Amino acid sequence: MKAKKQRLTFPVSDPGTFLSTRGTGATRRGELENVLRSAGPVPVLDIDFTGTEAMTHSFVDEFLGKLYVSLAAGDVQAATVRLVGLNEETRESVAVCLERRKQFAVQGEDHALLGDTTVMPDTYAQARRLGTFRSQELAEALGISVTNANNRLKRLVQAGALSRNRTPGPERGGKEFRYSLL
Repeated sequence: MKAKKQRLTFPVSDPGTFLSTRGTGATRRGELENVLRSAGPVPVLDIDFTGTEAMTHSFVDEFLGKLYVSLAAGDVQAATVRLVGLNEETRESVAVCLERRKQFAVQGEDHALLGDTTVMPDTYAQARRLGTFRSQELAEALGISVTNANNRLKRLVQAGALSRNRTPGPERGGKEFRYSLL
């Protein structure tokens, strides 16, 4: 694990490794969660699969699927999570796991969404075009309600695809946020 410019990189395995079993997935996830707890707030977490030849669905579910549950619950914290170093085989295993769990993730190299991406690709593509924006602006660009935009943005923030920062609210009160890519 190495920290670089407020970025934490967690190598999943040694080169040439085939990862299998729920037990192995639980062990690696536990190691990553311990690193996250000791590191404090992490702006960007790169989960590096470089050199991993293949992974079973049970390993990916135990390692990555449950990690995203821990992140959503606030048990561990990382503002943005990127999956890097995936090859064709490991990318497919990750996509299957995330689809089954109705989760999605961001592939770091090209910012592609992996997993349950039924409505999110258009939303994420528009967010990338806008760069920094409010939910109202995204809703207008997509032709959807602000409530729908907020629900989609919440999922993108939880997946680590976007960051969210609170801004001074309007005079009428309430909370207002600006979203941006990292």
